[in-house]
Amino acid sequence: MGVERLLKATVVAPASRTNDLLTALLKFGEFHPSREDLKMAEALEPLYDRARRLYLELEAAVRELEVEAGGGVIEVLIKGEPEPEEISVGDVEDLLEELSRRAEPILRELRELNERISTLASEIERLERERARLSVYVELGLDLSKLLRFRHVFVSAYIVPVRDLEEVVASLENASVTYRLISRESVLLVVVAAPMQRERVERVLRTFSLTPVEVKADEPLEMIEARFRAVVEELERLRASAADLAARKNRIKLERGREVASLRGLAKTLVETLQRMTGVSGRLLVVEGYVPESFSDAFVKEVGRLAYVHLSETSLHHGLKENPPTRLRNNWITESFRPVTLIQGPPAYYEVDPTPLVSVFLSVFYGIMFADLGQGLVLTLLGLVLSFRAKSALKLWGRLIMFLGISSSIGGFMIQEAFGFKLTPVTGVKPVLELLEHHGGSATISTEAVIKLFTFAPLLGFVHVSLGLIISAYILARHGEWGEAIFSKAASLLMYIFGLLFALSFITTRGFGGLLTSGEPVPLLGLPAGLVGTIGVYGVVFCMALLIVGRVAGSLAGLLPRGSILGQIGTGLLEILENIIHFMSNTLSYLRISILMIIHVALMLLINSAWEALGPASLGILVIGNIGVMGLEGLLVFIQALRLHLYEFFTKFFTGGGTLFKPLSFGSEGLRIVFKD
Repeated sequence: MGVERLLKATVVAPASRTNDLLTALLKFGEFHPSREDLKMAEALEPLYDRARRLYLELEAAVRELEVEAGGGVIEVLIKGEPEPEEISVGDVEDLLEELSRRAEPILRELRELNERISTLASEIERLERERARLSVYVELGLDLSKLLRFRHVFVSAYIVPVRDLEEVVASLENASVTYRLISRESVLLVVVAAPMQRERVERVLRTFSLTPVEVKADEPLEMIEARFRAVVEELERLRASAADLAARKNRIKLERGREVASLRGLAKTLVETLQRMTGVSGRLLVVEGYVPESFSDAFVKEVGRLAYVHLSETSLHHGLKENPPTRLRNNWITESFRPVTLIQGPPAYYEVDPTPLVSVFLSVFYGIMFADLGQGLVLTLLGLVLSFRAKSALKLWGRLIMFLGISSSIGGFMIQEAFGFKLTPVTGVKPVLELLEHHGGSATISTEAVIKLFTFAPLLGFVHVSLGLIISAYILARHGEWGEAIFSKAASLLMYIFGLLFALSFITTRGFGGLLTSGEPVPLLGLPAGLVGTIGVYGVVFCMALLIVGRVAGSLAGLLPRGSILGQIGTGLLEILENIIHFMSNTLSYLRISILMIIHVALMLLINSAWEALGPASLGILVIGNIGVMGLEGLLVFIQALRLHLYEFFTKFFTGGGTLFKPLSFGSEGLRIVFKD
C-alpha cells in the first residue's frame, strides 16, 4: 500500500505510426504522459478538431437537456446503476466514427427542434405584442381612429398608471386632457394641444416613460375586434405547437438523456487524451511519460513492437522542477477511504500516502462519536446496498459508509446501546463505559464517565498528532534532510511527549504546589506525580534548548541551511512558541470526540423519553427521531472526524500537492471501450 514506484518512459516512433502508437498506449492502459506543455502530435490534429467539435455539441446538448450520466443516491439505491455498455473498436479513428454515428441522429433532431422552437418563439413574441396593442382598443370599446380626423390640433393617447395620473395632468398646463379608466392600475389619457405645443407635450410625457397608443386610420373598432380574435386564435395554435415541441424535447431527455451524457463523457476523454498525446514531432514522434515499475515488462512488450522504448529510474527528491505523478496503491478496505485523502489533494510522489492511517483513525473517531449499534447497522446496510448497486464513484462512498457504520456498531456494542436503548439487560454484557446513571425512573449523564471521556480523547489526539510528527521526520530523513528531521521534528515530538507528562502531573496535583514533590499516582501511568512532573519539566527545557542550540549546531555542521547565529536562534524560539500553541490547540481539539459522543447519547435519551411516556404510541416519534439523528448528526460527526485529519493530522506532514497518475484511457460512466486485438 502507499505510493507505487514509477519508471520514466521515453517512446520514439515514426510519425506515420502516431495513431497506432496511441492505440497501443491505450490498450496498455498504464501510461501517464508527462510533457503536456509540448505541442500535440501533428498527425492527431485533424482527429482532435473533429473530436472537439463533437464534444462541444454534446456538451451544449447536455446543458440544454440538463442531464447527467449517473443517477442520484436515492435513484441508485432504488434502481441501481446499469452495467456500462461495451463498445468494441479497432483504433482511435474507429472510436470517433462510432461516437459520431451514435451522437449525430440525436444532435440533428435537437437542432431541428431548436430551430422550430426558436421560429415559433419569435412569432409568438410578435403576436403577443400585437395582442397587447389591440387589447387596449377592445377593452376600451372606443373607436380611437376618429382622433385622426382633427387637422388643426395635435391629439395623442397614452396608457398612464393611476398613481402617476395627477402628476402627469399637472405637467401638461397648456394642453387639454381627458382620461378613461382601463383597469384598477391604468387609465387611457388623451391629450389635445396646439400643433406648436407638440414637441413640448411629447418631451414631458417621455419623462414619465409612458406607453403611447398607436392609432391607425384604417382600423375602426369593428376591424380591431376581428383582428384581436384572430390574433388570440393564432396564439393558441402556436402555443399548442410549442408545447408539442417541448414535449418531444422532454421525451428525448427522458429516453436518451443519459445516453447523450455518456457520449459527452466519452467525447471529453477522447479530447483530453488527444491533448495529452504531446511530444517532439517531425519525422519522429518522441513521447515522455511514466509507467508503474510492476508493469515495465508488459509496457516494453506491448509498445516496443511499434516504437523504441527507454525506461529510467525516477528521483524521489522533492526539489525537482518536474515531479512524477502519484499512483496510489491501496487494498479493498483502504481504497474506500481514498476520497477522504483526496479532499486535501493527492500526495506528491515524494510524500507518504496517509490513506491507510485515515482508514484506521477515521473509523475509530467516527465509531466513538456515533456509537450506536442499531443506527450503525442501518448505516452499514445503507452503505452495503449502495456499494453493490452503484457502478460509478458512488461505489467507493458506499463502501466508506459501510465501514463507518461497522465502526459505529462496534462502538455502540462496547457501550451497550442500540437506538439509544440499553442492551445489557438483553445481552448480559457489561459496557466498557457507563454513560447513563439511572436514579429511580430517571436517567442522567454520568459525571465519572464524562471525566473518563475527557481524559481519553486528548490522549487519542496525542497519539494521532505524534504519528504525524513521526511521519514528517521520516519523510525528511528519507530525502537526506537530517537537520530538519532531528533538530525540528524529532525535537518537537520529544517536547510534545514531555509536555504531556507535565500536563498529567499538573492535572494530578491540581497546580504547581506539589508538581515536583507529590507522591499521588498519575492516571494511566501509576507513577508518582512528582517523578512524572520532574521528568516532564526537565524534558521540556531540554527540548527547548535542543530546538535552539540544535539549529545553530546543525547550521555550522552543514545539516541545515547556513545562516547567522542570531537568525537560527530566532527561528528556534519561534518554533518553540509555535509548538506550545499548536500542541495545546491540537490536543484540546480532540475533545470534540467526547463532546459529540455525549451529545449523541443525550439526543437519544431525549427521543426515547417519548417511549417512557407514551409506550407503543410513540413508535412514529422514535422512527422519525432516529432518521433525523442518523441524517444530521451522522453527517456532523463525519465532518468533525474529517476536520481532525485535515487540520490536526495532515498539517504535520501532508500537503496534498501532488498529481494523480492518470493513464491514457477512454470511457465514461455509461460506456466502456474495448480495443480489438
